[in-house]
Amino acid sequence: MPDPTPAQLESLRVTDEPAARALRQDTHLLGLFLSPASPSDVAARAGMPANLAHHHARRLAGLGLLFEQRREAGRVYYQLRARTFRVPSDLLPPQDPDGNGRGDLRDLTDRFLAAYERCWAFMRNGEEDVCSFGNEEHPAEPLEEITEPLGAPFPAHLDHLTLRLTPERYARLARALSDVLTHAFAEGHSDSGEPCTLAVLTFTDPSADPRALSRNLNSFLGPNPV
Repeated sequence: MPDPTPAQLESLRVTDEPAARALRQDTHLLGLFLSPASPSDVAARAGMPANLAHHHARRLAGLGLLFEQRREAGRVYYQLRARTFRVPSDLLPPQDPDGNGRGDLRDLTDRFLAAYERCWAFMRNGEEDVCSFGNEEHPAEPLEEITEPLGAPFPAHLDHLTLRLTPERYARLARALSDVLTHAFAEGHSDSGEPCTLAVLTFTDPSADPRALSRNLNSFLGPNPV
């Protein structure tokens, strides 16, 4: 009798550092194999050539994250080895370049920078920075007010605030900000919209001046963001 078709596990504990690193680096590609799929089938969705998708599928299978579910009509079908992977926190500590937190923050920062550069090229190309000096006899020229409509449909927006807070107030405020994202997620997605990332970061800064309170806004939303 032929061997039975391998089954996907509900949960698998990862104890190998390369597998833990691949889980963090290849999340999108791995997610395309939740159900059995040929690398050729997922190549377009993964945004890579078919031969590269096959290479990565074999690599991820070698790490134990995918398994060969079946072969059919000359095609190999891979599937996630488990629906949930559990990774001990000390496998990739924060100081590791891909460790807990650092990889996420790097990816978030890189993607925000790309969005910011796109908005800058779209909305500020050809503009001039103005730096005026004056005195009582010759006042400086007033800066021009930005009144034109927004040029980019999803402008980059960065707004950060430093406050002195009690631990209790900090926890309430952080949860309230996170609730904004939870409500946005619950409202669902628009079929005609574009992918946009909203992020909330809250933390105590051990390097900050304890006397300092600050607000910094770096945004393409315009002078009166809604």
